[in-house]
Amino acid sequence: MGLNQLTKKRVLVTDSEFFSSIPDVNAKFEDLELVCPADASNLTDTAQGPFDGIITKFAVVNEEMLNSLKGVRALVKMGRNYYNVDADAVRKNGIQFGSSPRKGPNCVAEMALTFILALSKDLLINHEAVVNGLYRYRGIKPQRTEQWKFAFHWMKNERVHEIRGKTLGIVGLGEVGCELALRANALGMQVLYIDINRLSAEMEQRYQVTYQSLNEILKLSDYISLHVPHTPDNEKMIGKEQFGMMKSTAYLINTCRGGVVDEEAMINALSENIIAGAGLDVMEYEPLPADSPLCDLDNVIMMPHIGGGTGTTKVLELSEAVTEISRILSGQSPKIDLNR
Repeated sequence: MGLNQLTKKRVLVTDSEFFSSIPDVNAKFEDLELVCPADASNLTDTAQGPFDGIITKFAVVNEEMLNSLKGVRALVKMGRNYYNVDADAVRKNGIQFGSSPRKGPNCVAEMALTFILALSKDLLINHEAVVNGLYRYRGIKPQRTEQWKFAFHWMKNERVHEIRGKTLGIVGLGEVGCELALRANALGMQVLYIDINRLSAEMEQRYQVTYQSLNEILKLSDYISLHVPHTPDNEKMIGKEQFGMMKSTAYLINTCRGGVVDEEAMINALSENIIAGAGLDVMEYEPLPADSPLCDLDNVIMMPHIGGGTGTTKVLELSEAVTEISRILSGQSPKIDLNR
């Protein structure tokens, strides 16, 4: 074994989904040796230490595992939600603990926030009012503006409002939900959530979220954003009954899957002003049929399922996490510090 091999820092990648990506990623980091088991069903048996660092996505990292892998100095969680990591054990062992946000969840959270901001300003209607010169129906004429002379809010759109102080209900607080909660917090929103597994008290505090039942979220929220998988249990989970619980001023955001919403019930709720509006990146049928009643509604903003952004790959996802653990192992502090 050469000197170069002896001085390489060894990093365990716990999730076997990255096994085939290891050669491509490892080639970018000359000072690291990445190890990923082809079968991660029993990590402590298949991954032989020592290791300087651990990167985990979904695999459980607990005290037993940390005790069996002597010498670990850094741990990076892929994504914001570290439900699978025993944070107390990590800190007790003096291990630097950081997070590497994932591109996909980040993009979807941006899409959800775009809908919230656009709906709060009734963006499409106001845009059309400007380009079509609808001021003429209000009996006003264009005048040259000055610093203190302008036609403020000239269309008097009553649906325009600020989101600071509004309540956002997140249904499904996984990776996307955590990313969205951070952004909503920064804008001054109060964030409620429901998830199949309640977060730890530590994570609830970190992401400034309050756990509530689905019914309470429906009743209390000004915006409700859906981030759940489309499973038989979640089929049409938001339907006529649920729309009836929402405020008449509330908005529904769906960036997960169209089938989790009863589309017929949603169209009725929007048409009858049972709710104020919706932002949809996903539909029951995609592309949306041209004769869908949704196309005739002025309180809906729709996108052609672009929430995932420009897409990602396992090589890219892993490379970003490896870049972060390389920084930490070189003596730098985590960019997203979970040590406290």
